[in-house]
Amino acid sequence: MGLWQAADGGLCSAAPDDPRARLLWCGDRFTVCGEQAAPTAAMLELYLPMLAVKPGRSLVIAHLGQSIDAQIATQSGDSCYVTGREDLAHMHRMRALADAVLVGAGTVAADDPRLTTRLVEGPSPVRVVLDPARRLSADRRLFTDGQAPTLLVCAASRMRRSDPQDSVLGVASDGDGLSIDGIILGLRERGLRVLFLEGGGITVSRWMTAGKLDRLQLTTAPVLIGAGRPGLRLPGAMSMRSSLRPPYRLFRMGEDLLWDFDLRDQGIDHSRTDRPEEPPVRLL
Repeated sequence: MGLWQAADGGLCSAAPDDPRARLLWCGDRFTVCGEQAAPTAAMLELYLPMLAVKPGRSLVIAHLGQSIDAQIATQSGDSCYVTGREDLAHMHRMRALADAVLVGAGTVAADDPRLTTRLVEGPSPVRVVLDPARRLSADRRLFTDGQAPTLLVCAASRMRRSDPQDSVLGVASDGDGLSIDGIILGLRERGLRVLFLEGGGITVSRWMTAGKLDRLQLTTAPVLIGAGRPGLRLPGAMSMRSSLRPPYRLFRMGEDLLWDFDLRDQGIDHSRTDRPEEPPVRLL
């Protein structure tokens, strides 16, 4: 199905071969088509996937901001800010389009974030804190500022009789962490289907290793941190031939560069030795 924009700004359906079509719905994703201004096309390509979720399904997108040497913070934990204001605004747009923004307990302990949409127009999502052992204190800003709903996700064994159902979710444990499938299903049952995973590195790495990410965004800043706190920590490939080379798009974020990896296609050939054609860098 194609879509085109009418004079009043509304979207109208069109046949896929209609020359007026500016977007094509391909069953599980949008494709930008036709001649459009570069910034407009870049915005559509980056944000439209968040609107392409099938009924009964969830979409999980993770983001990490890192230095050119792949660190997300200094050894002391300082990460404010690795990437620039353009990437911060991008994250706020992602929050505005998401049903929920997820972070691990370590990120809350280190940064005490707000996870709201202060830099852009749009509603703040439900803030989901993954804290299996409930080690965070109740005075953290997420739990007290009232700027957006906050949901604590913990191990089912850590649930208390006094826990309000609208702010605490218990899921099964999986080793030292929580069942990722249990988290996704529990959030979907609450109407939270578009999930934006902001960190930290351990949480994003665990979800990616488990194959639960649909997209991974890595924004690299032109700064060298040295020995700090690394971002992704994935199992090592046995060879370059077996290394993962998912499809990607590049977007310029001021001085930073955002790599938007599509991890949905399970048929990626990990053994290929030819390098795919490099896509152009989109400017936002």
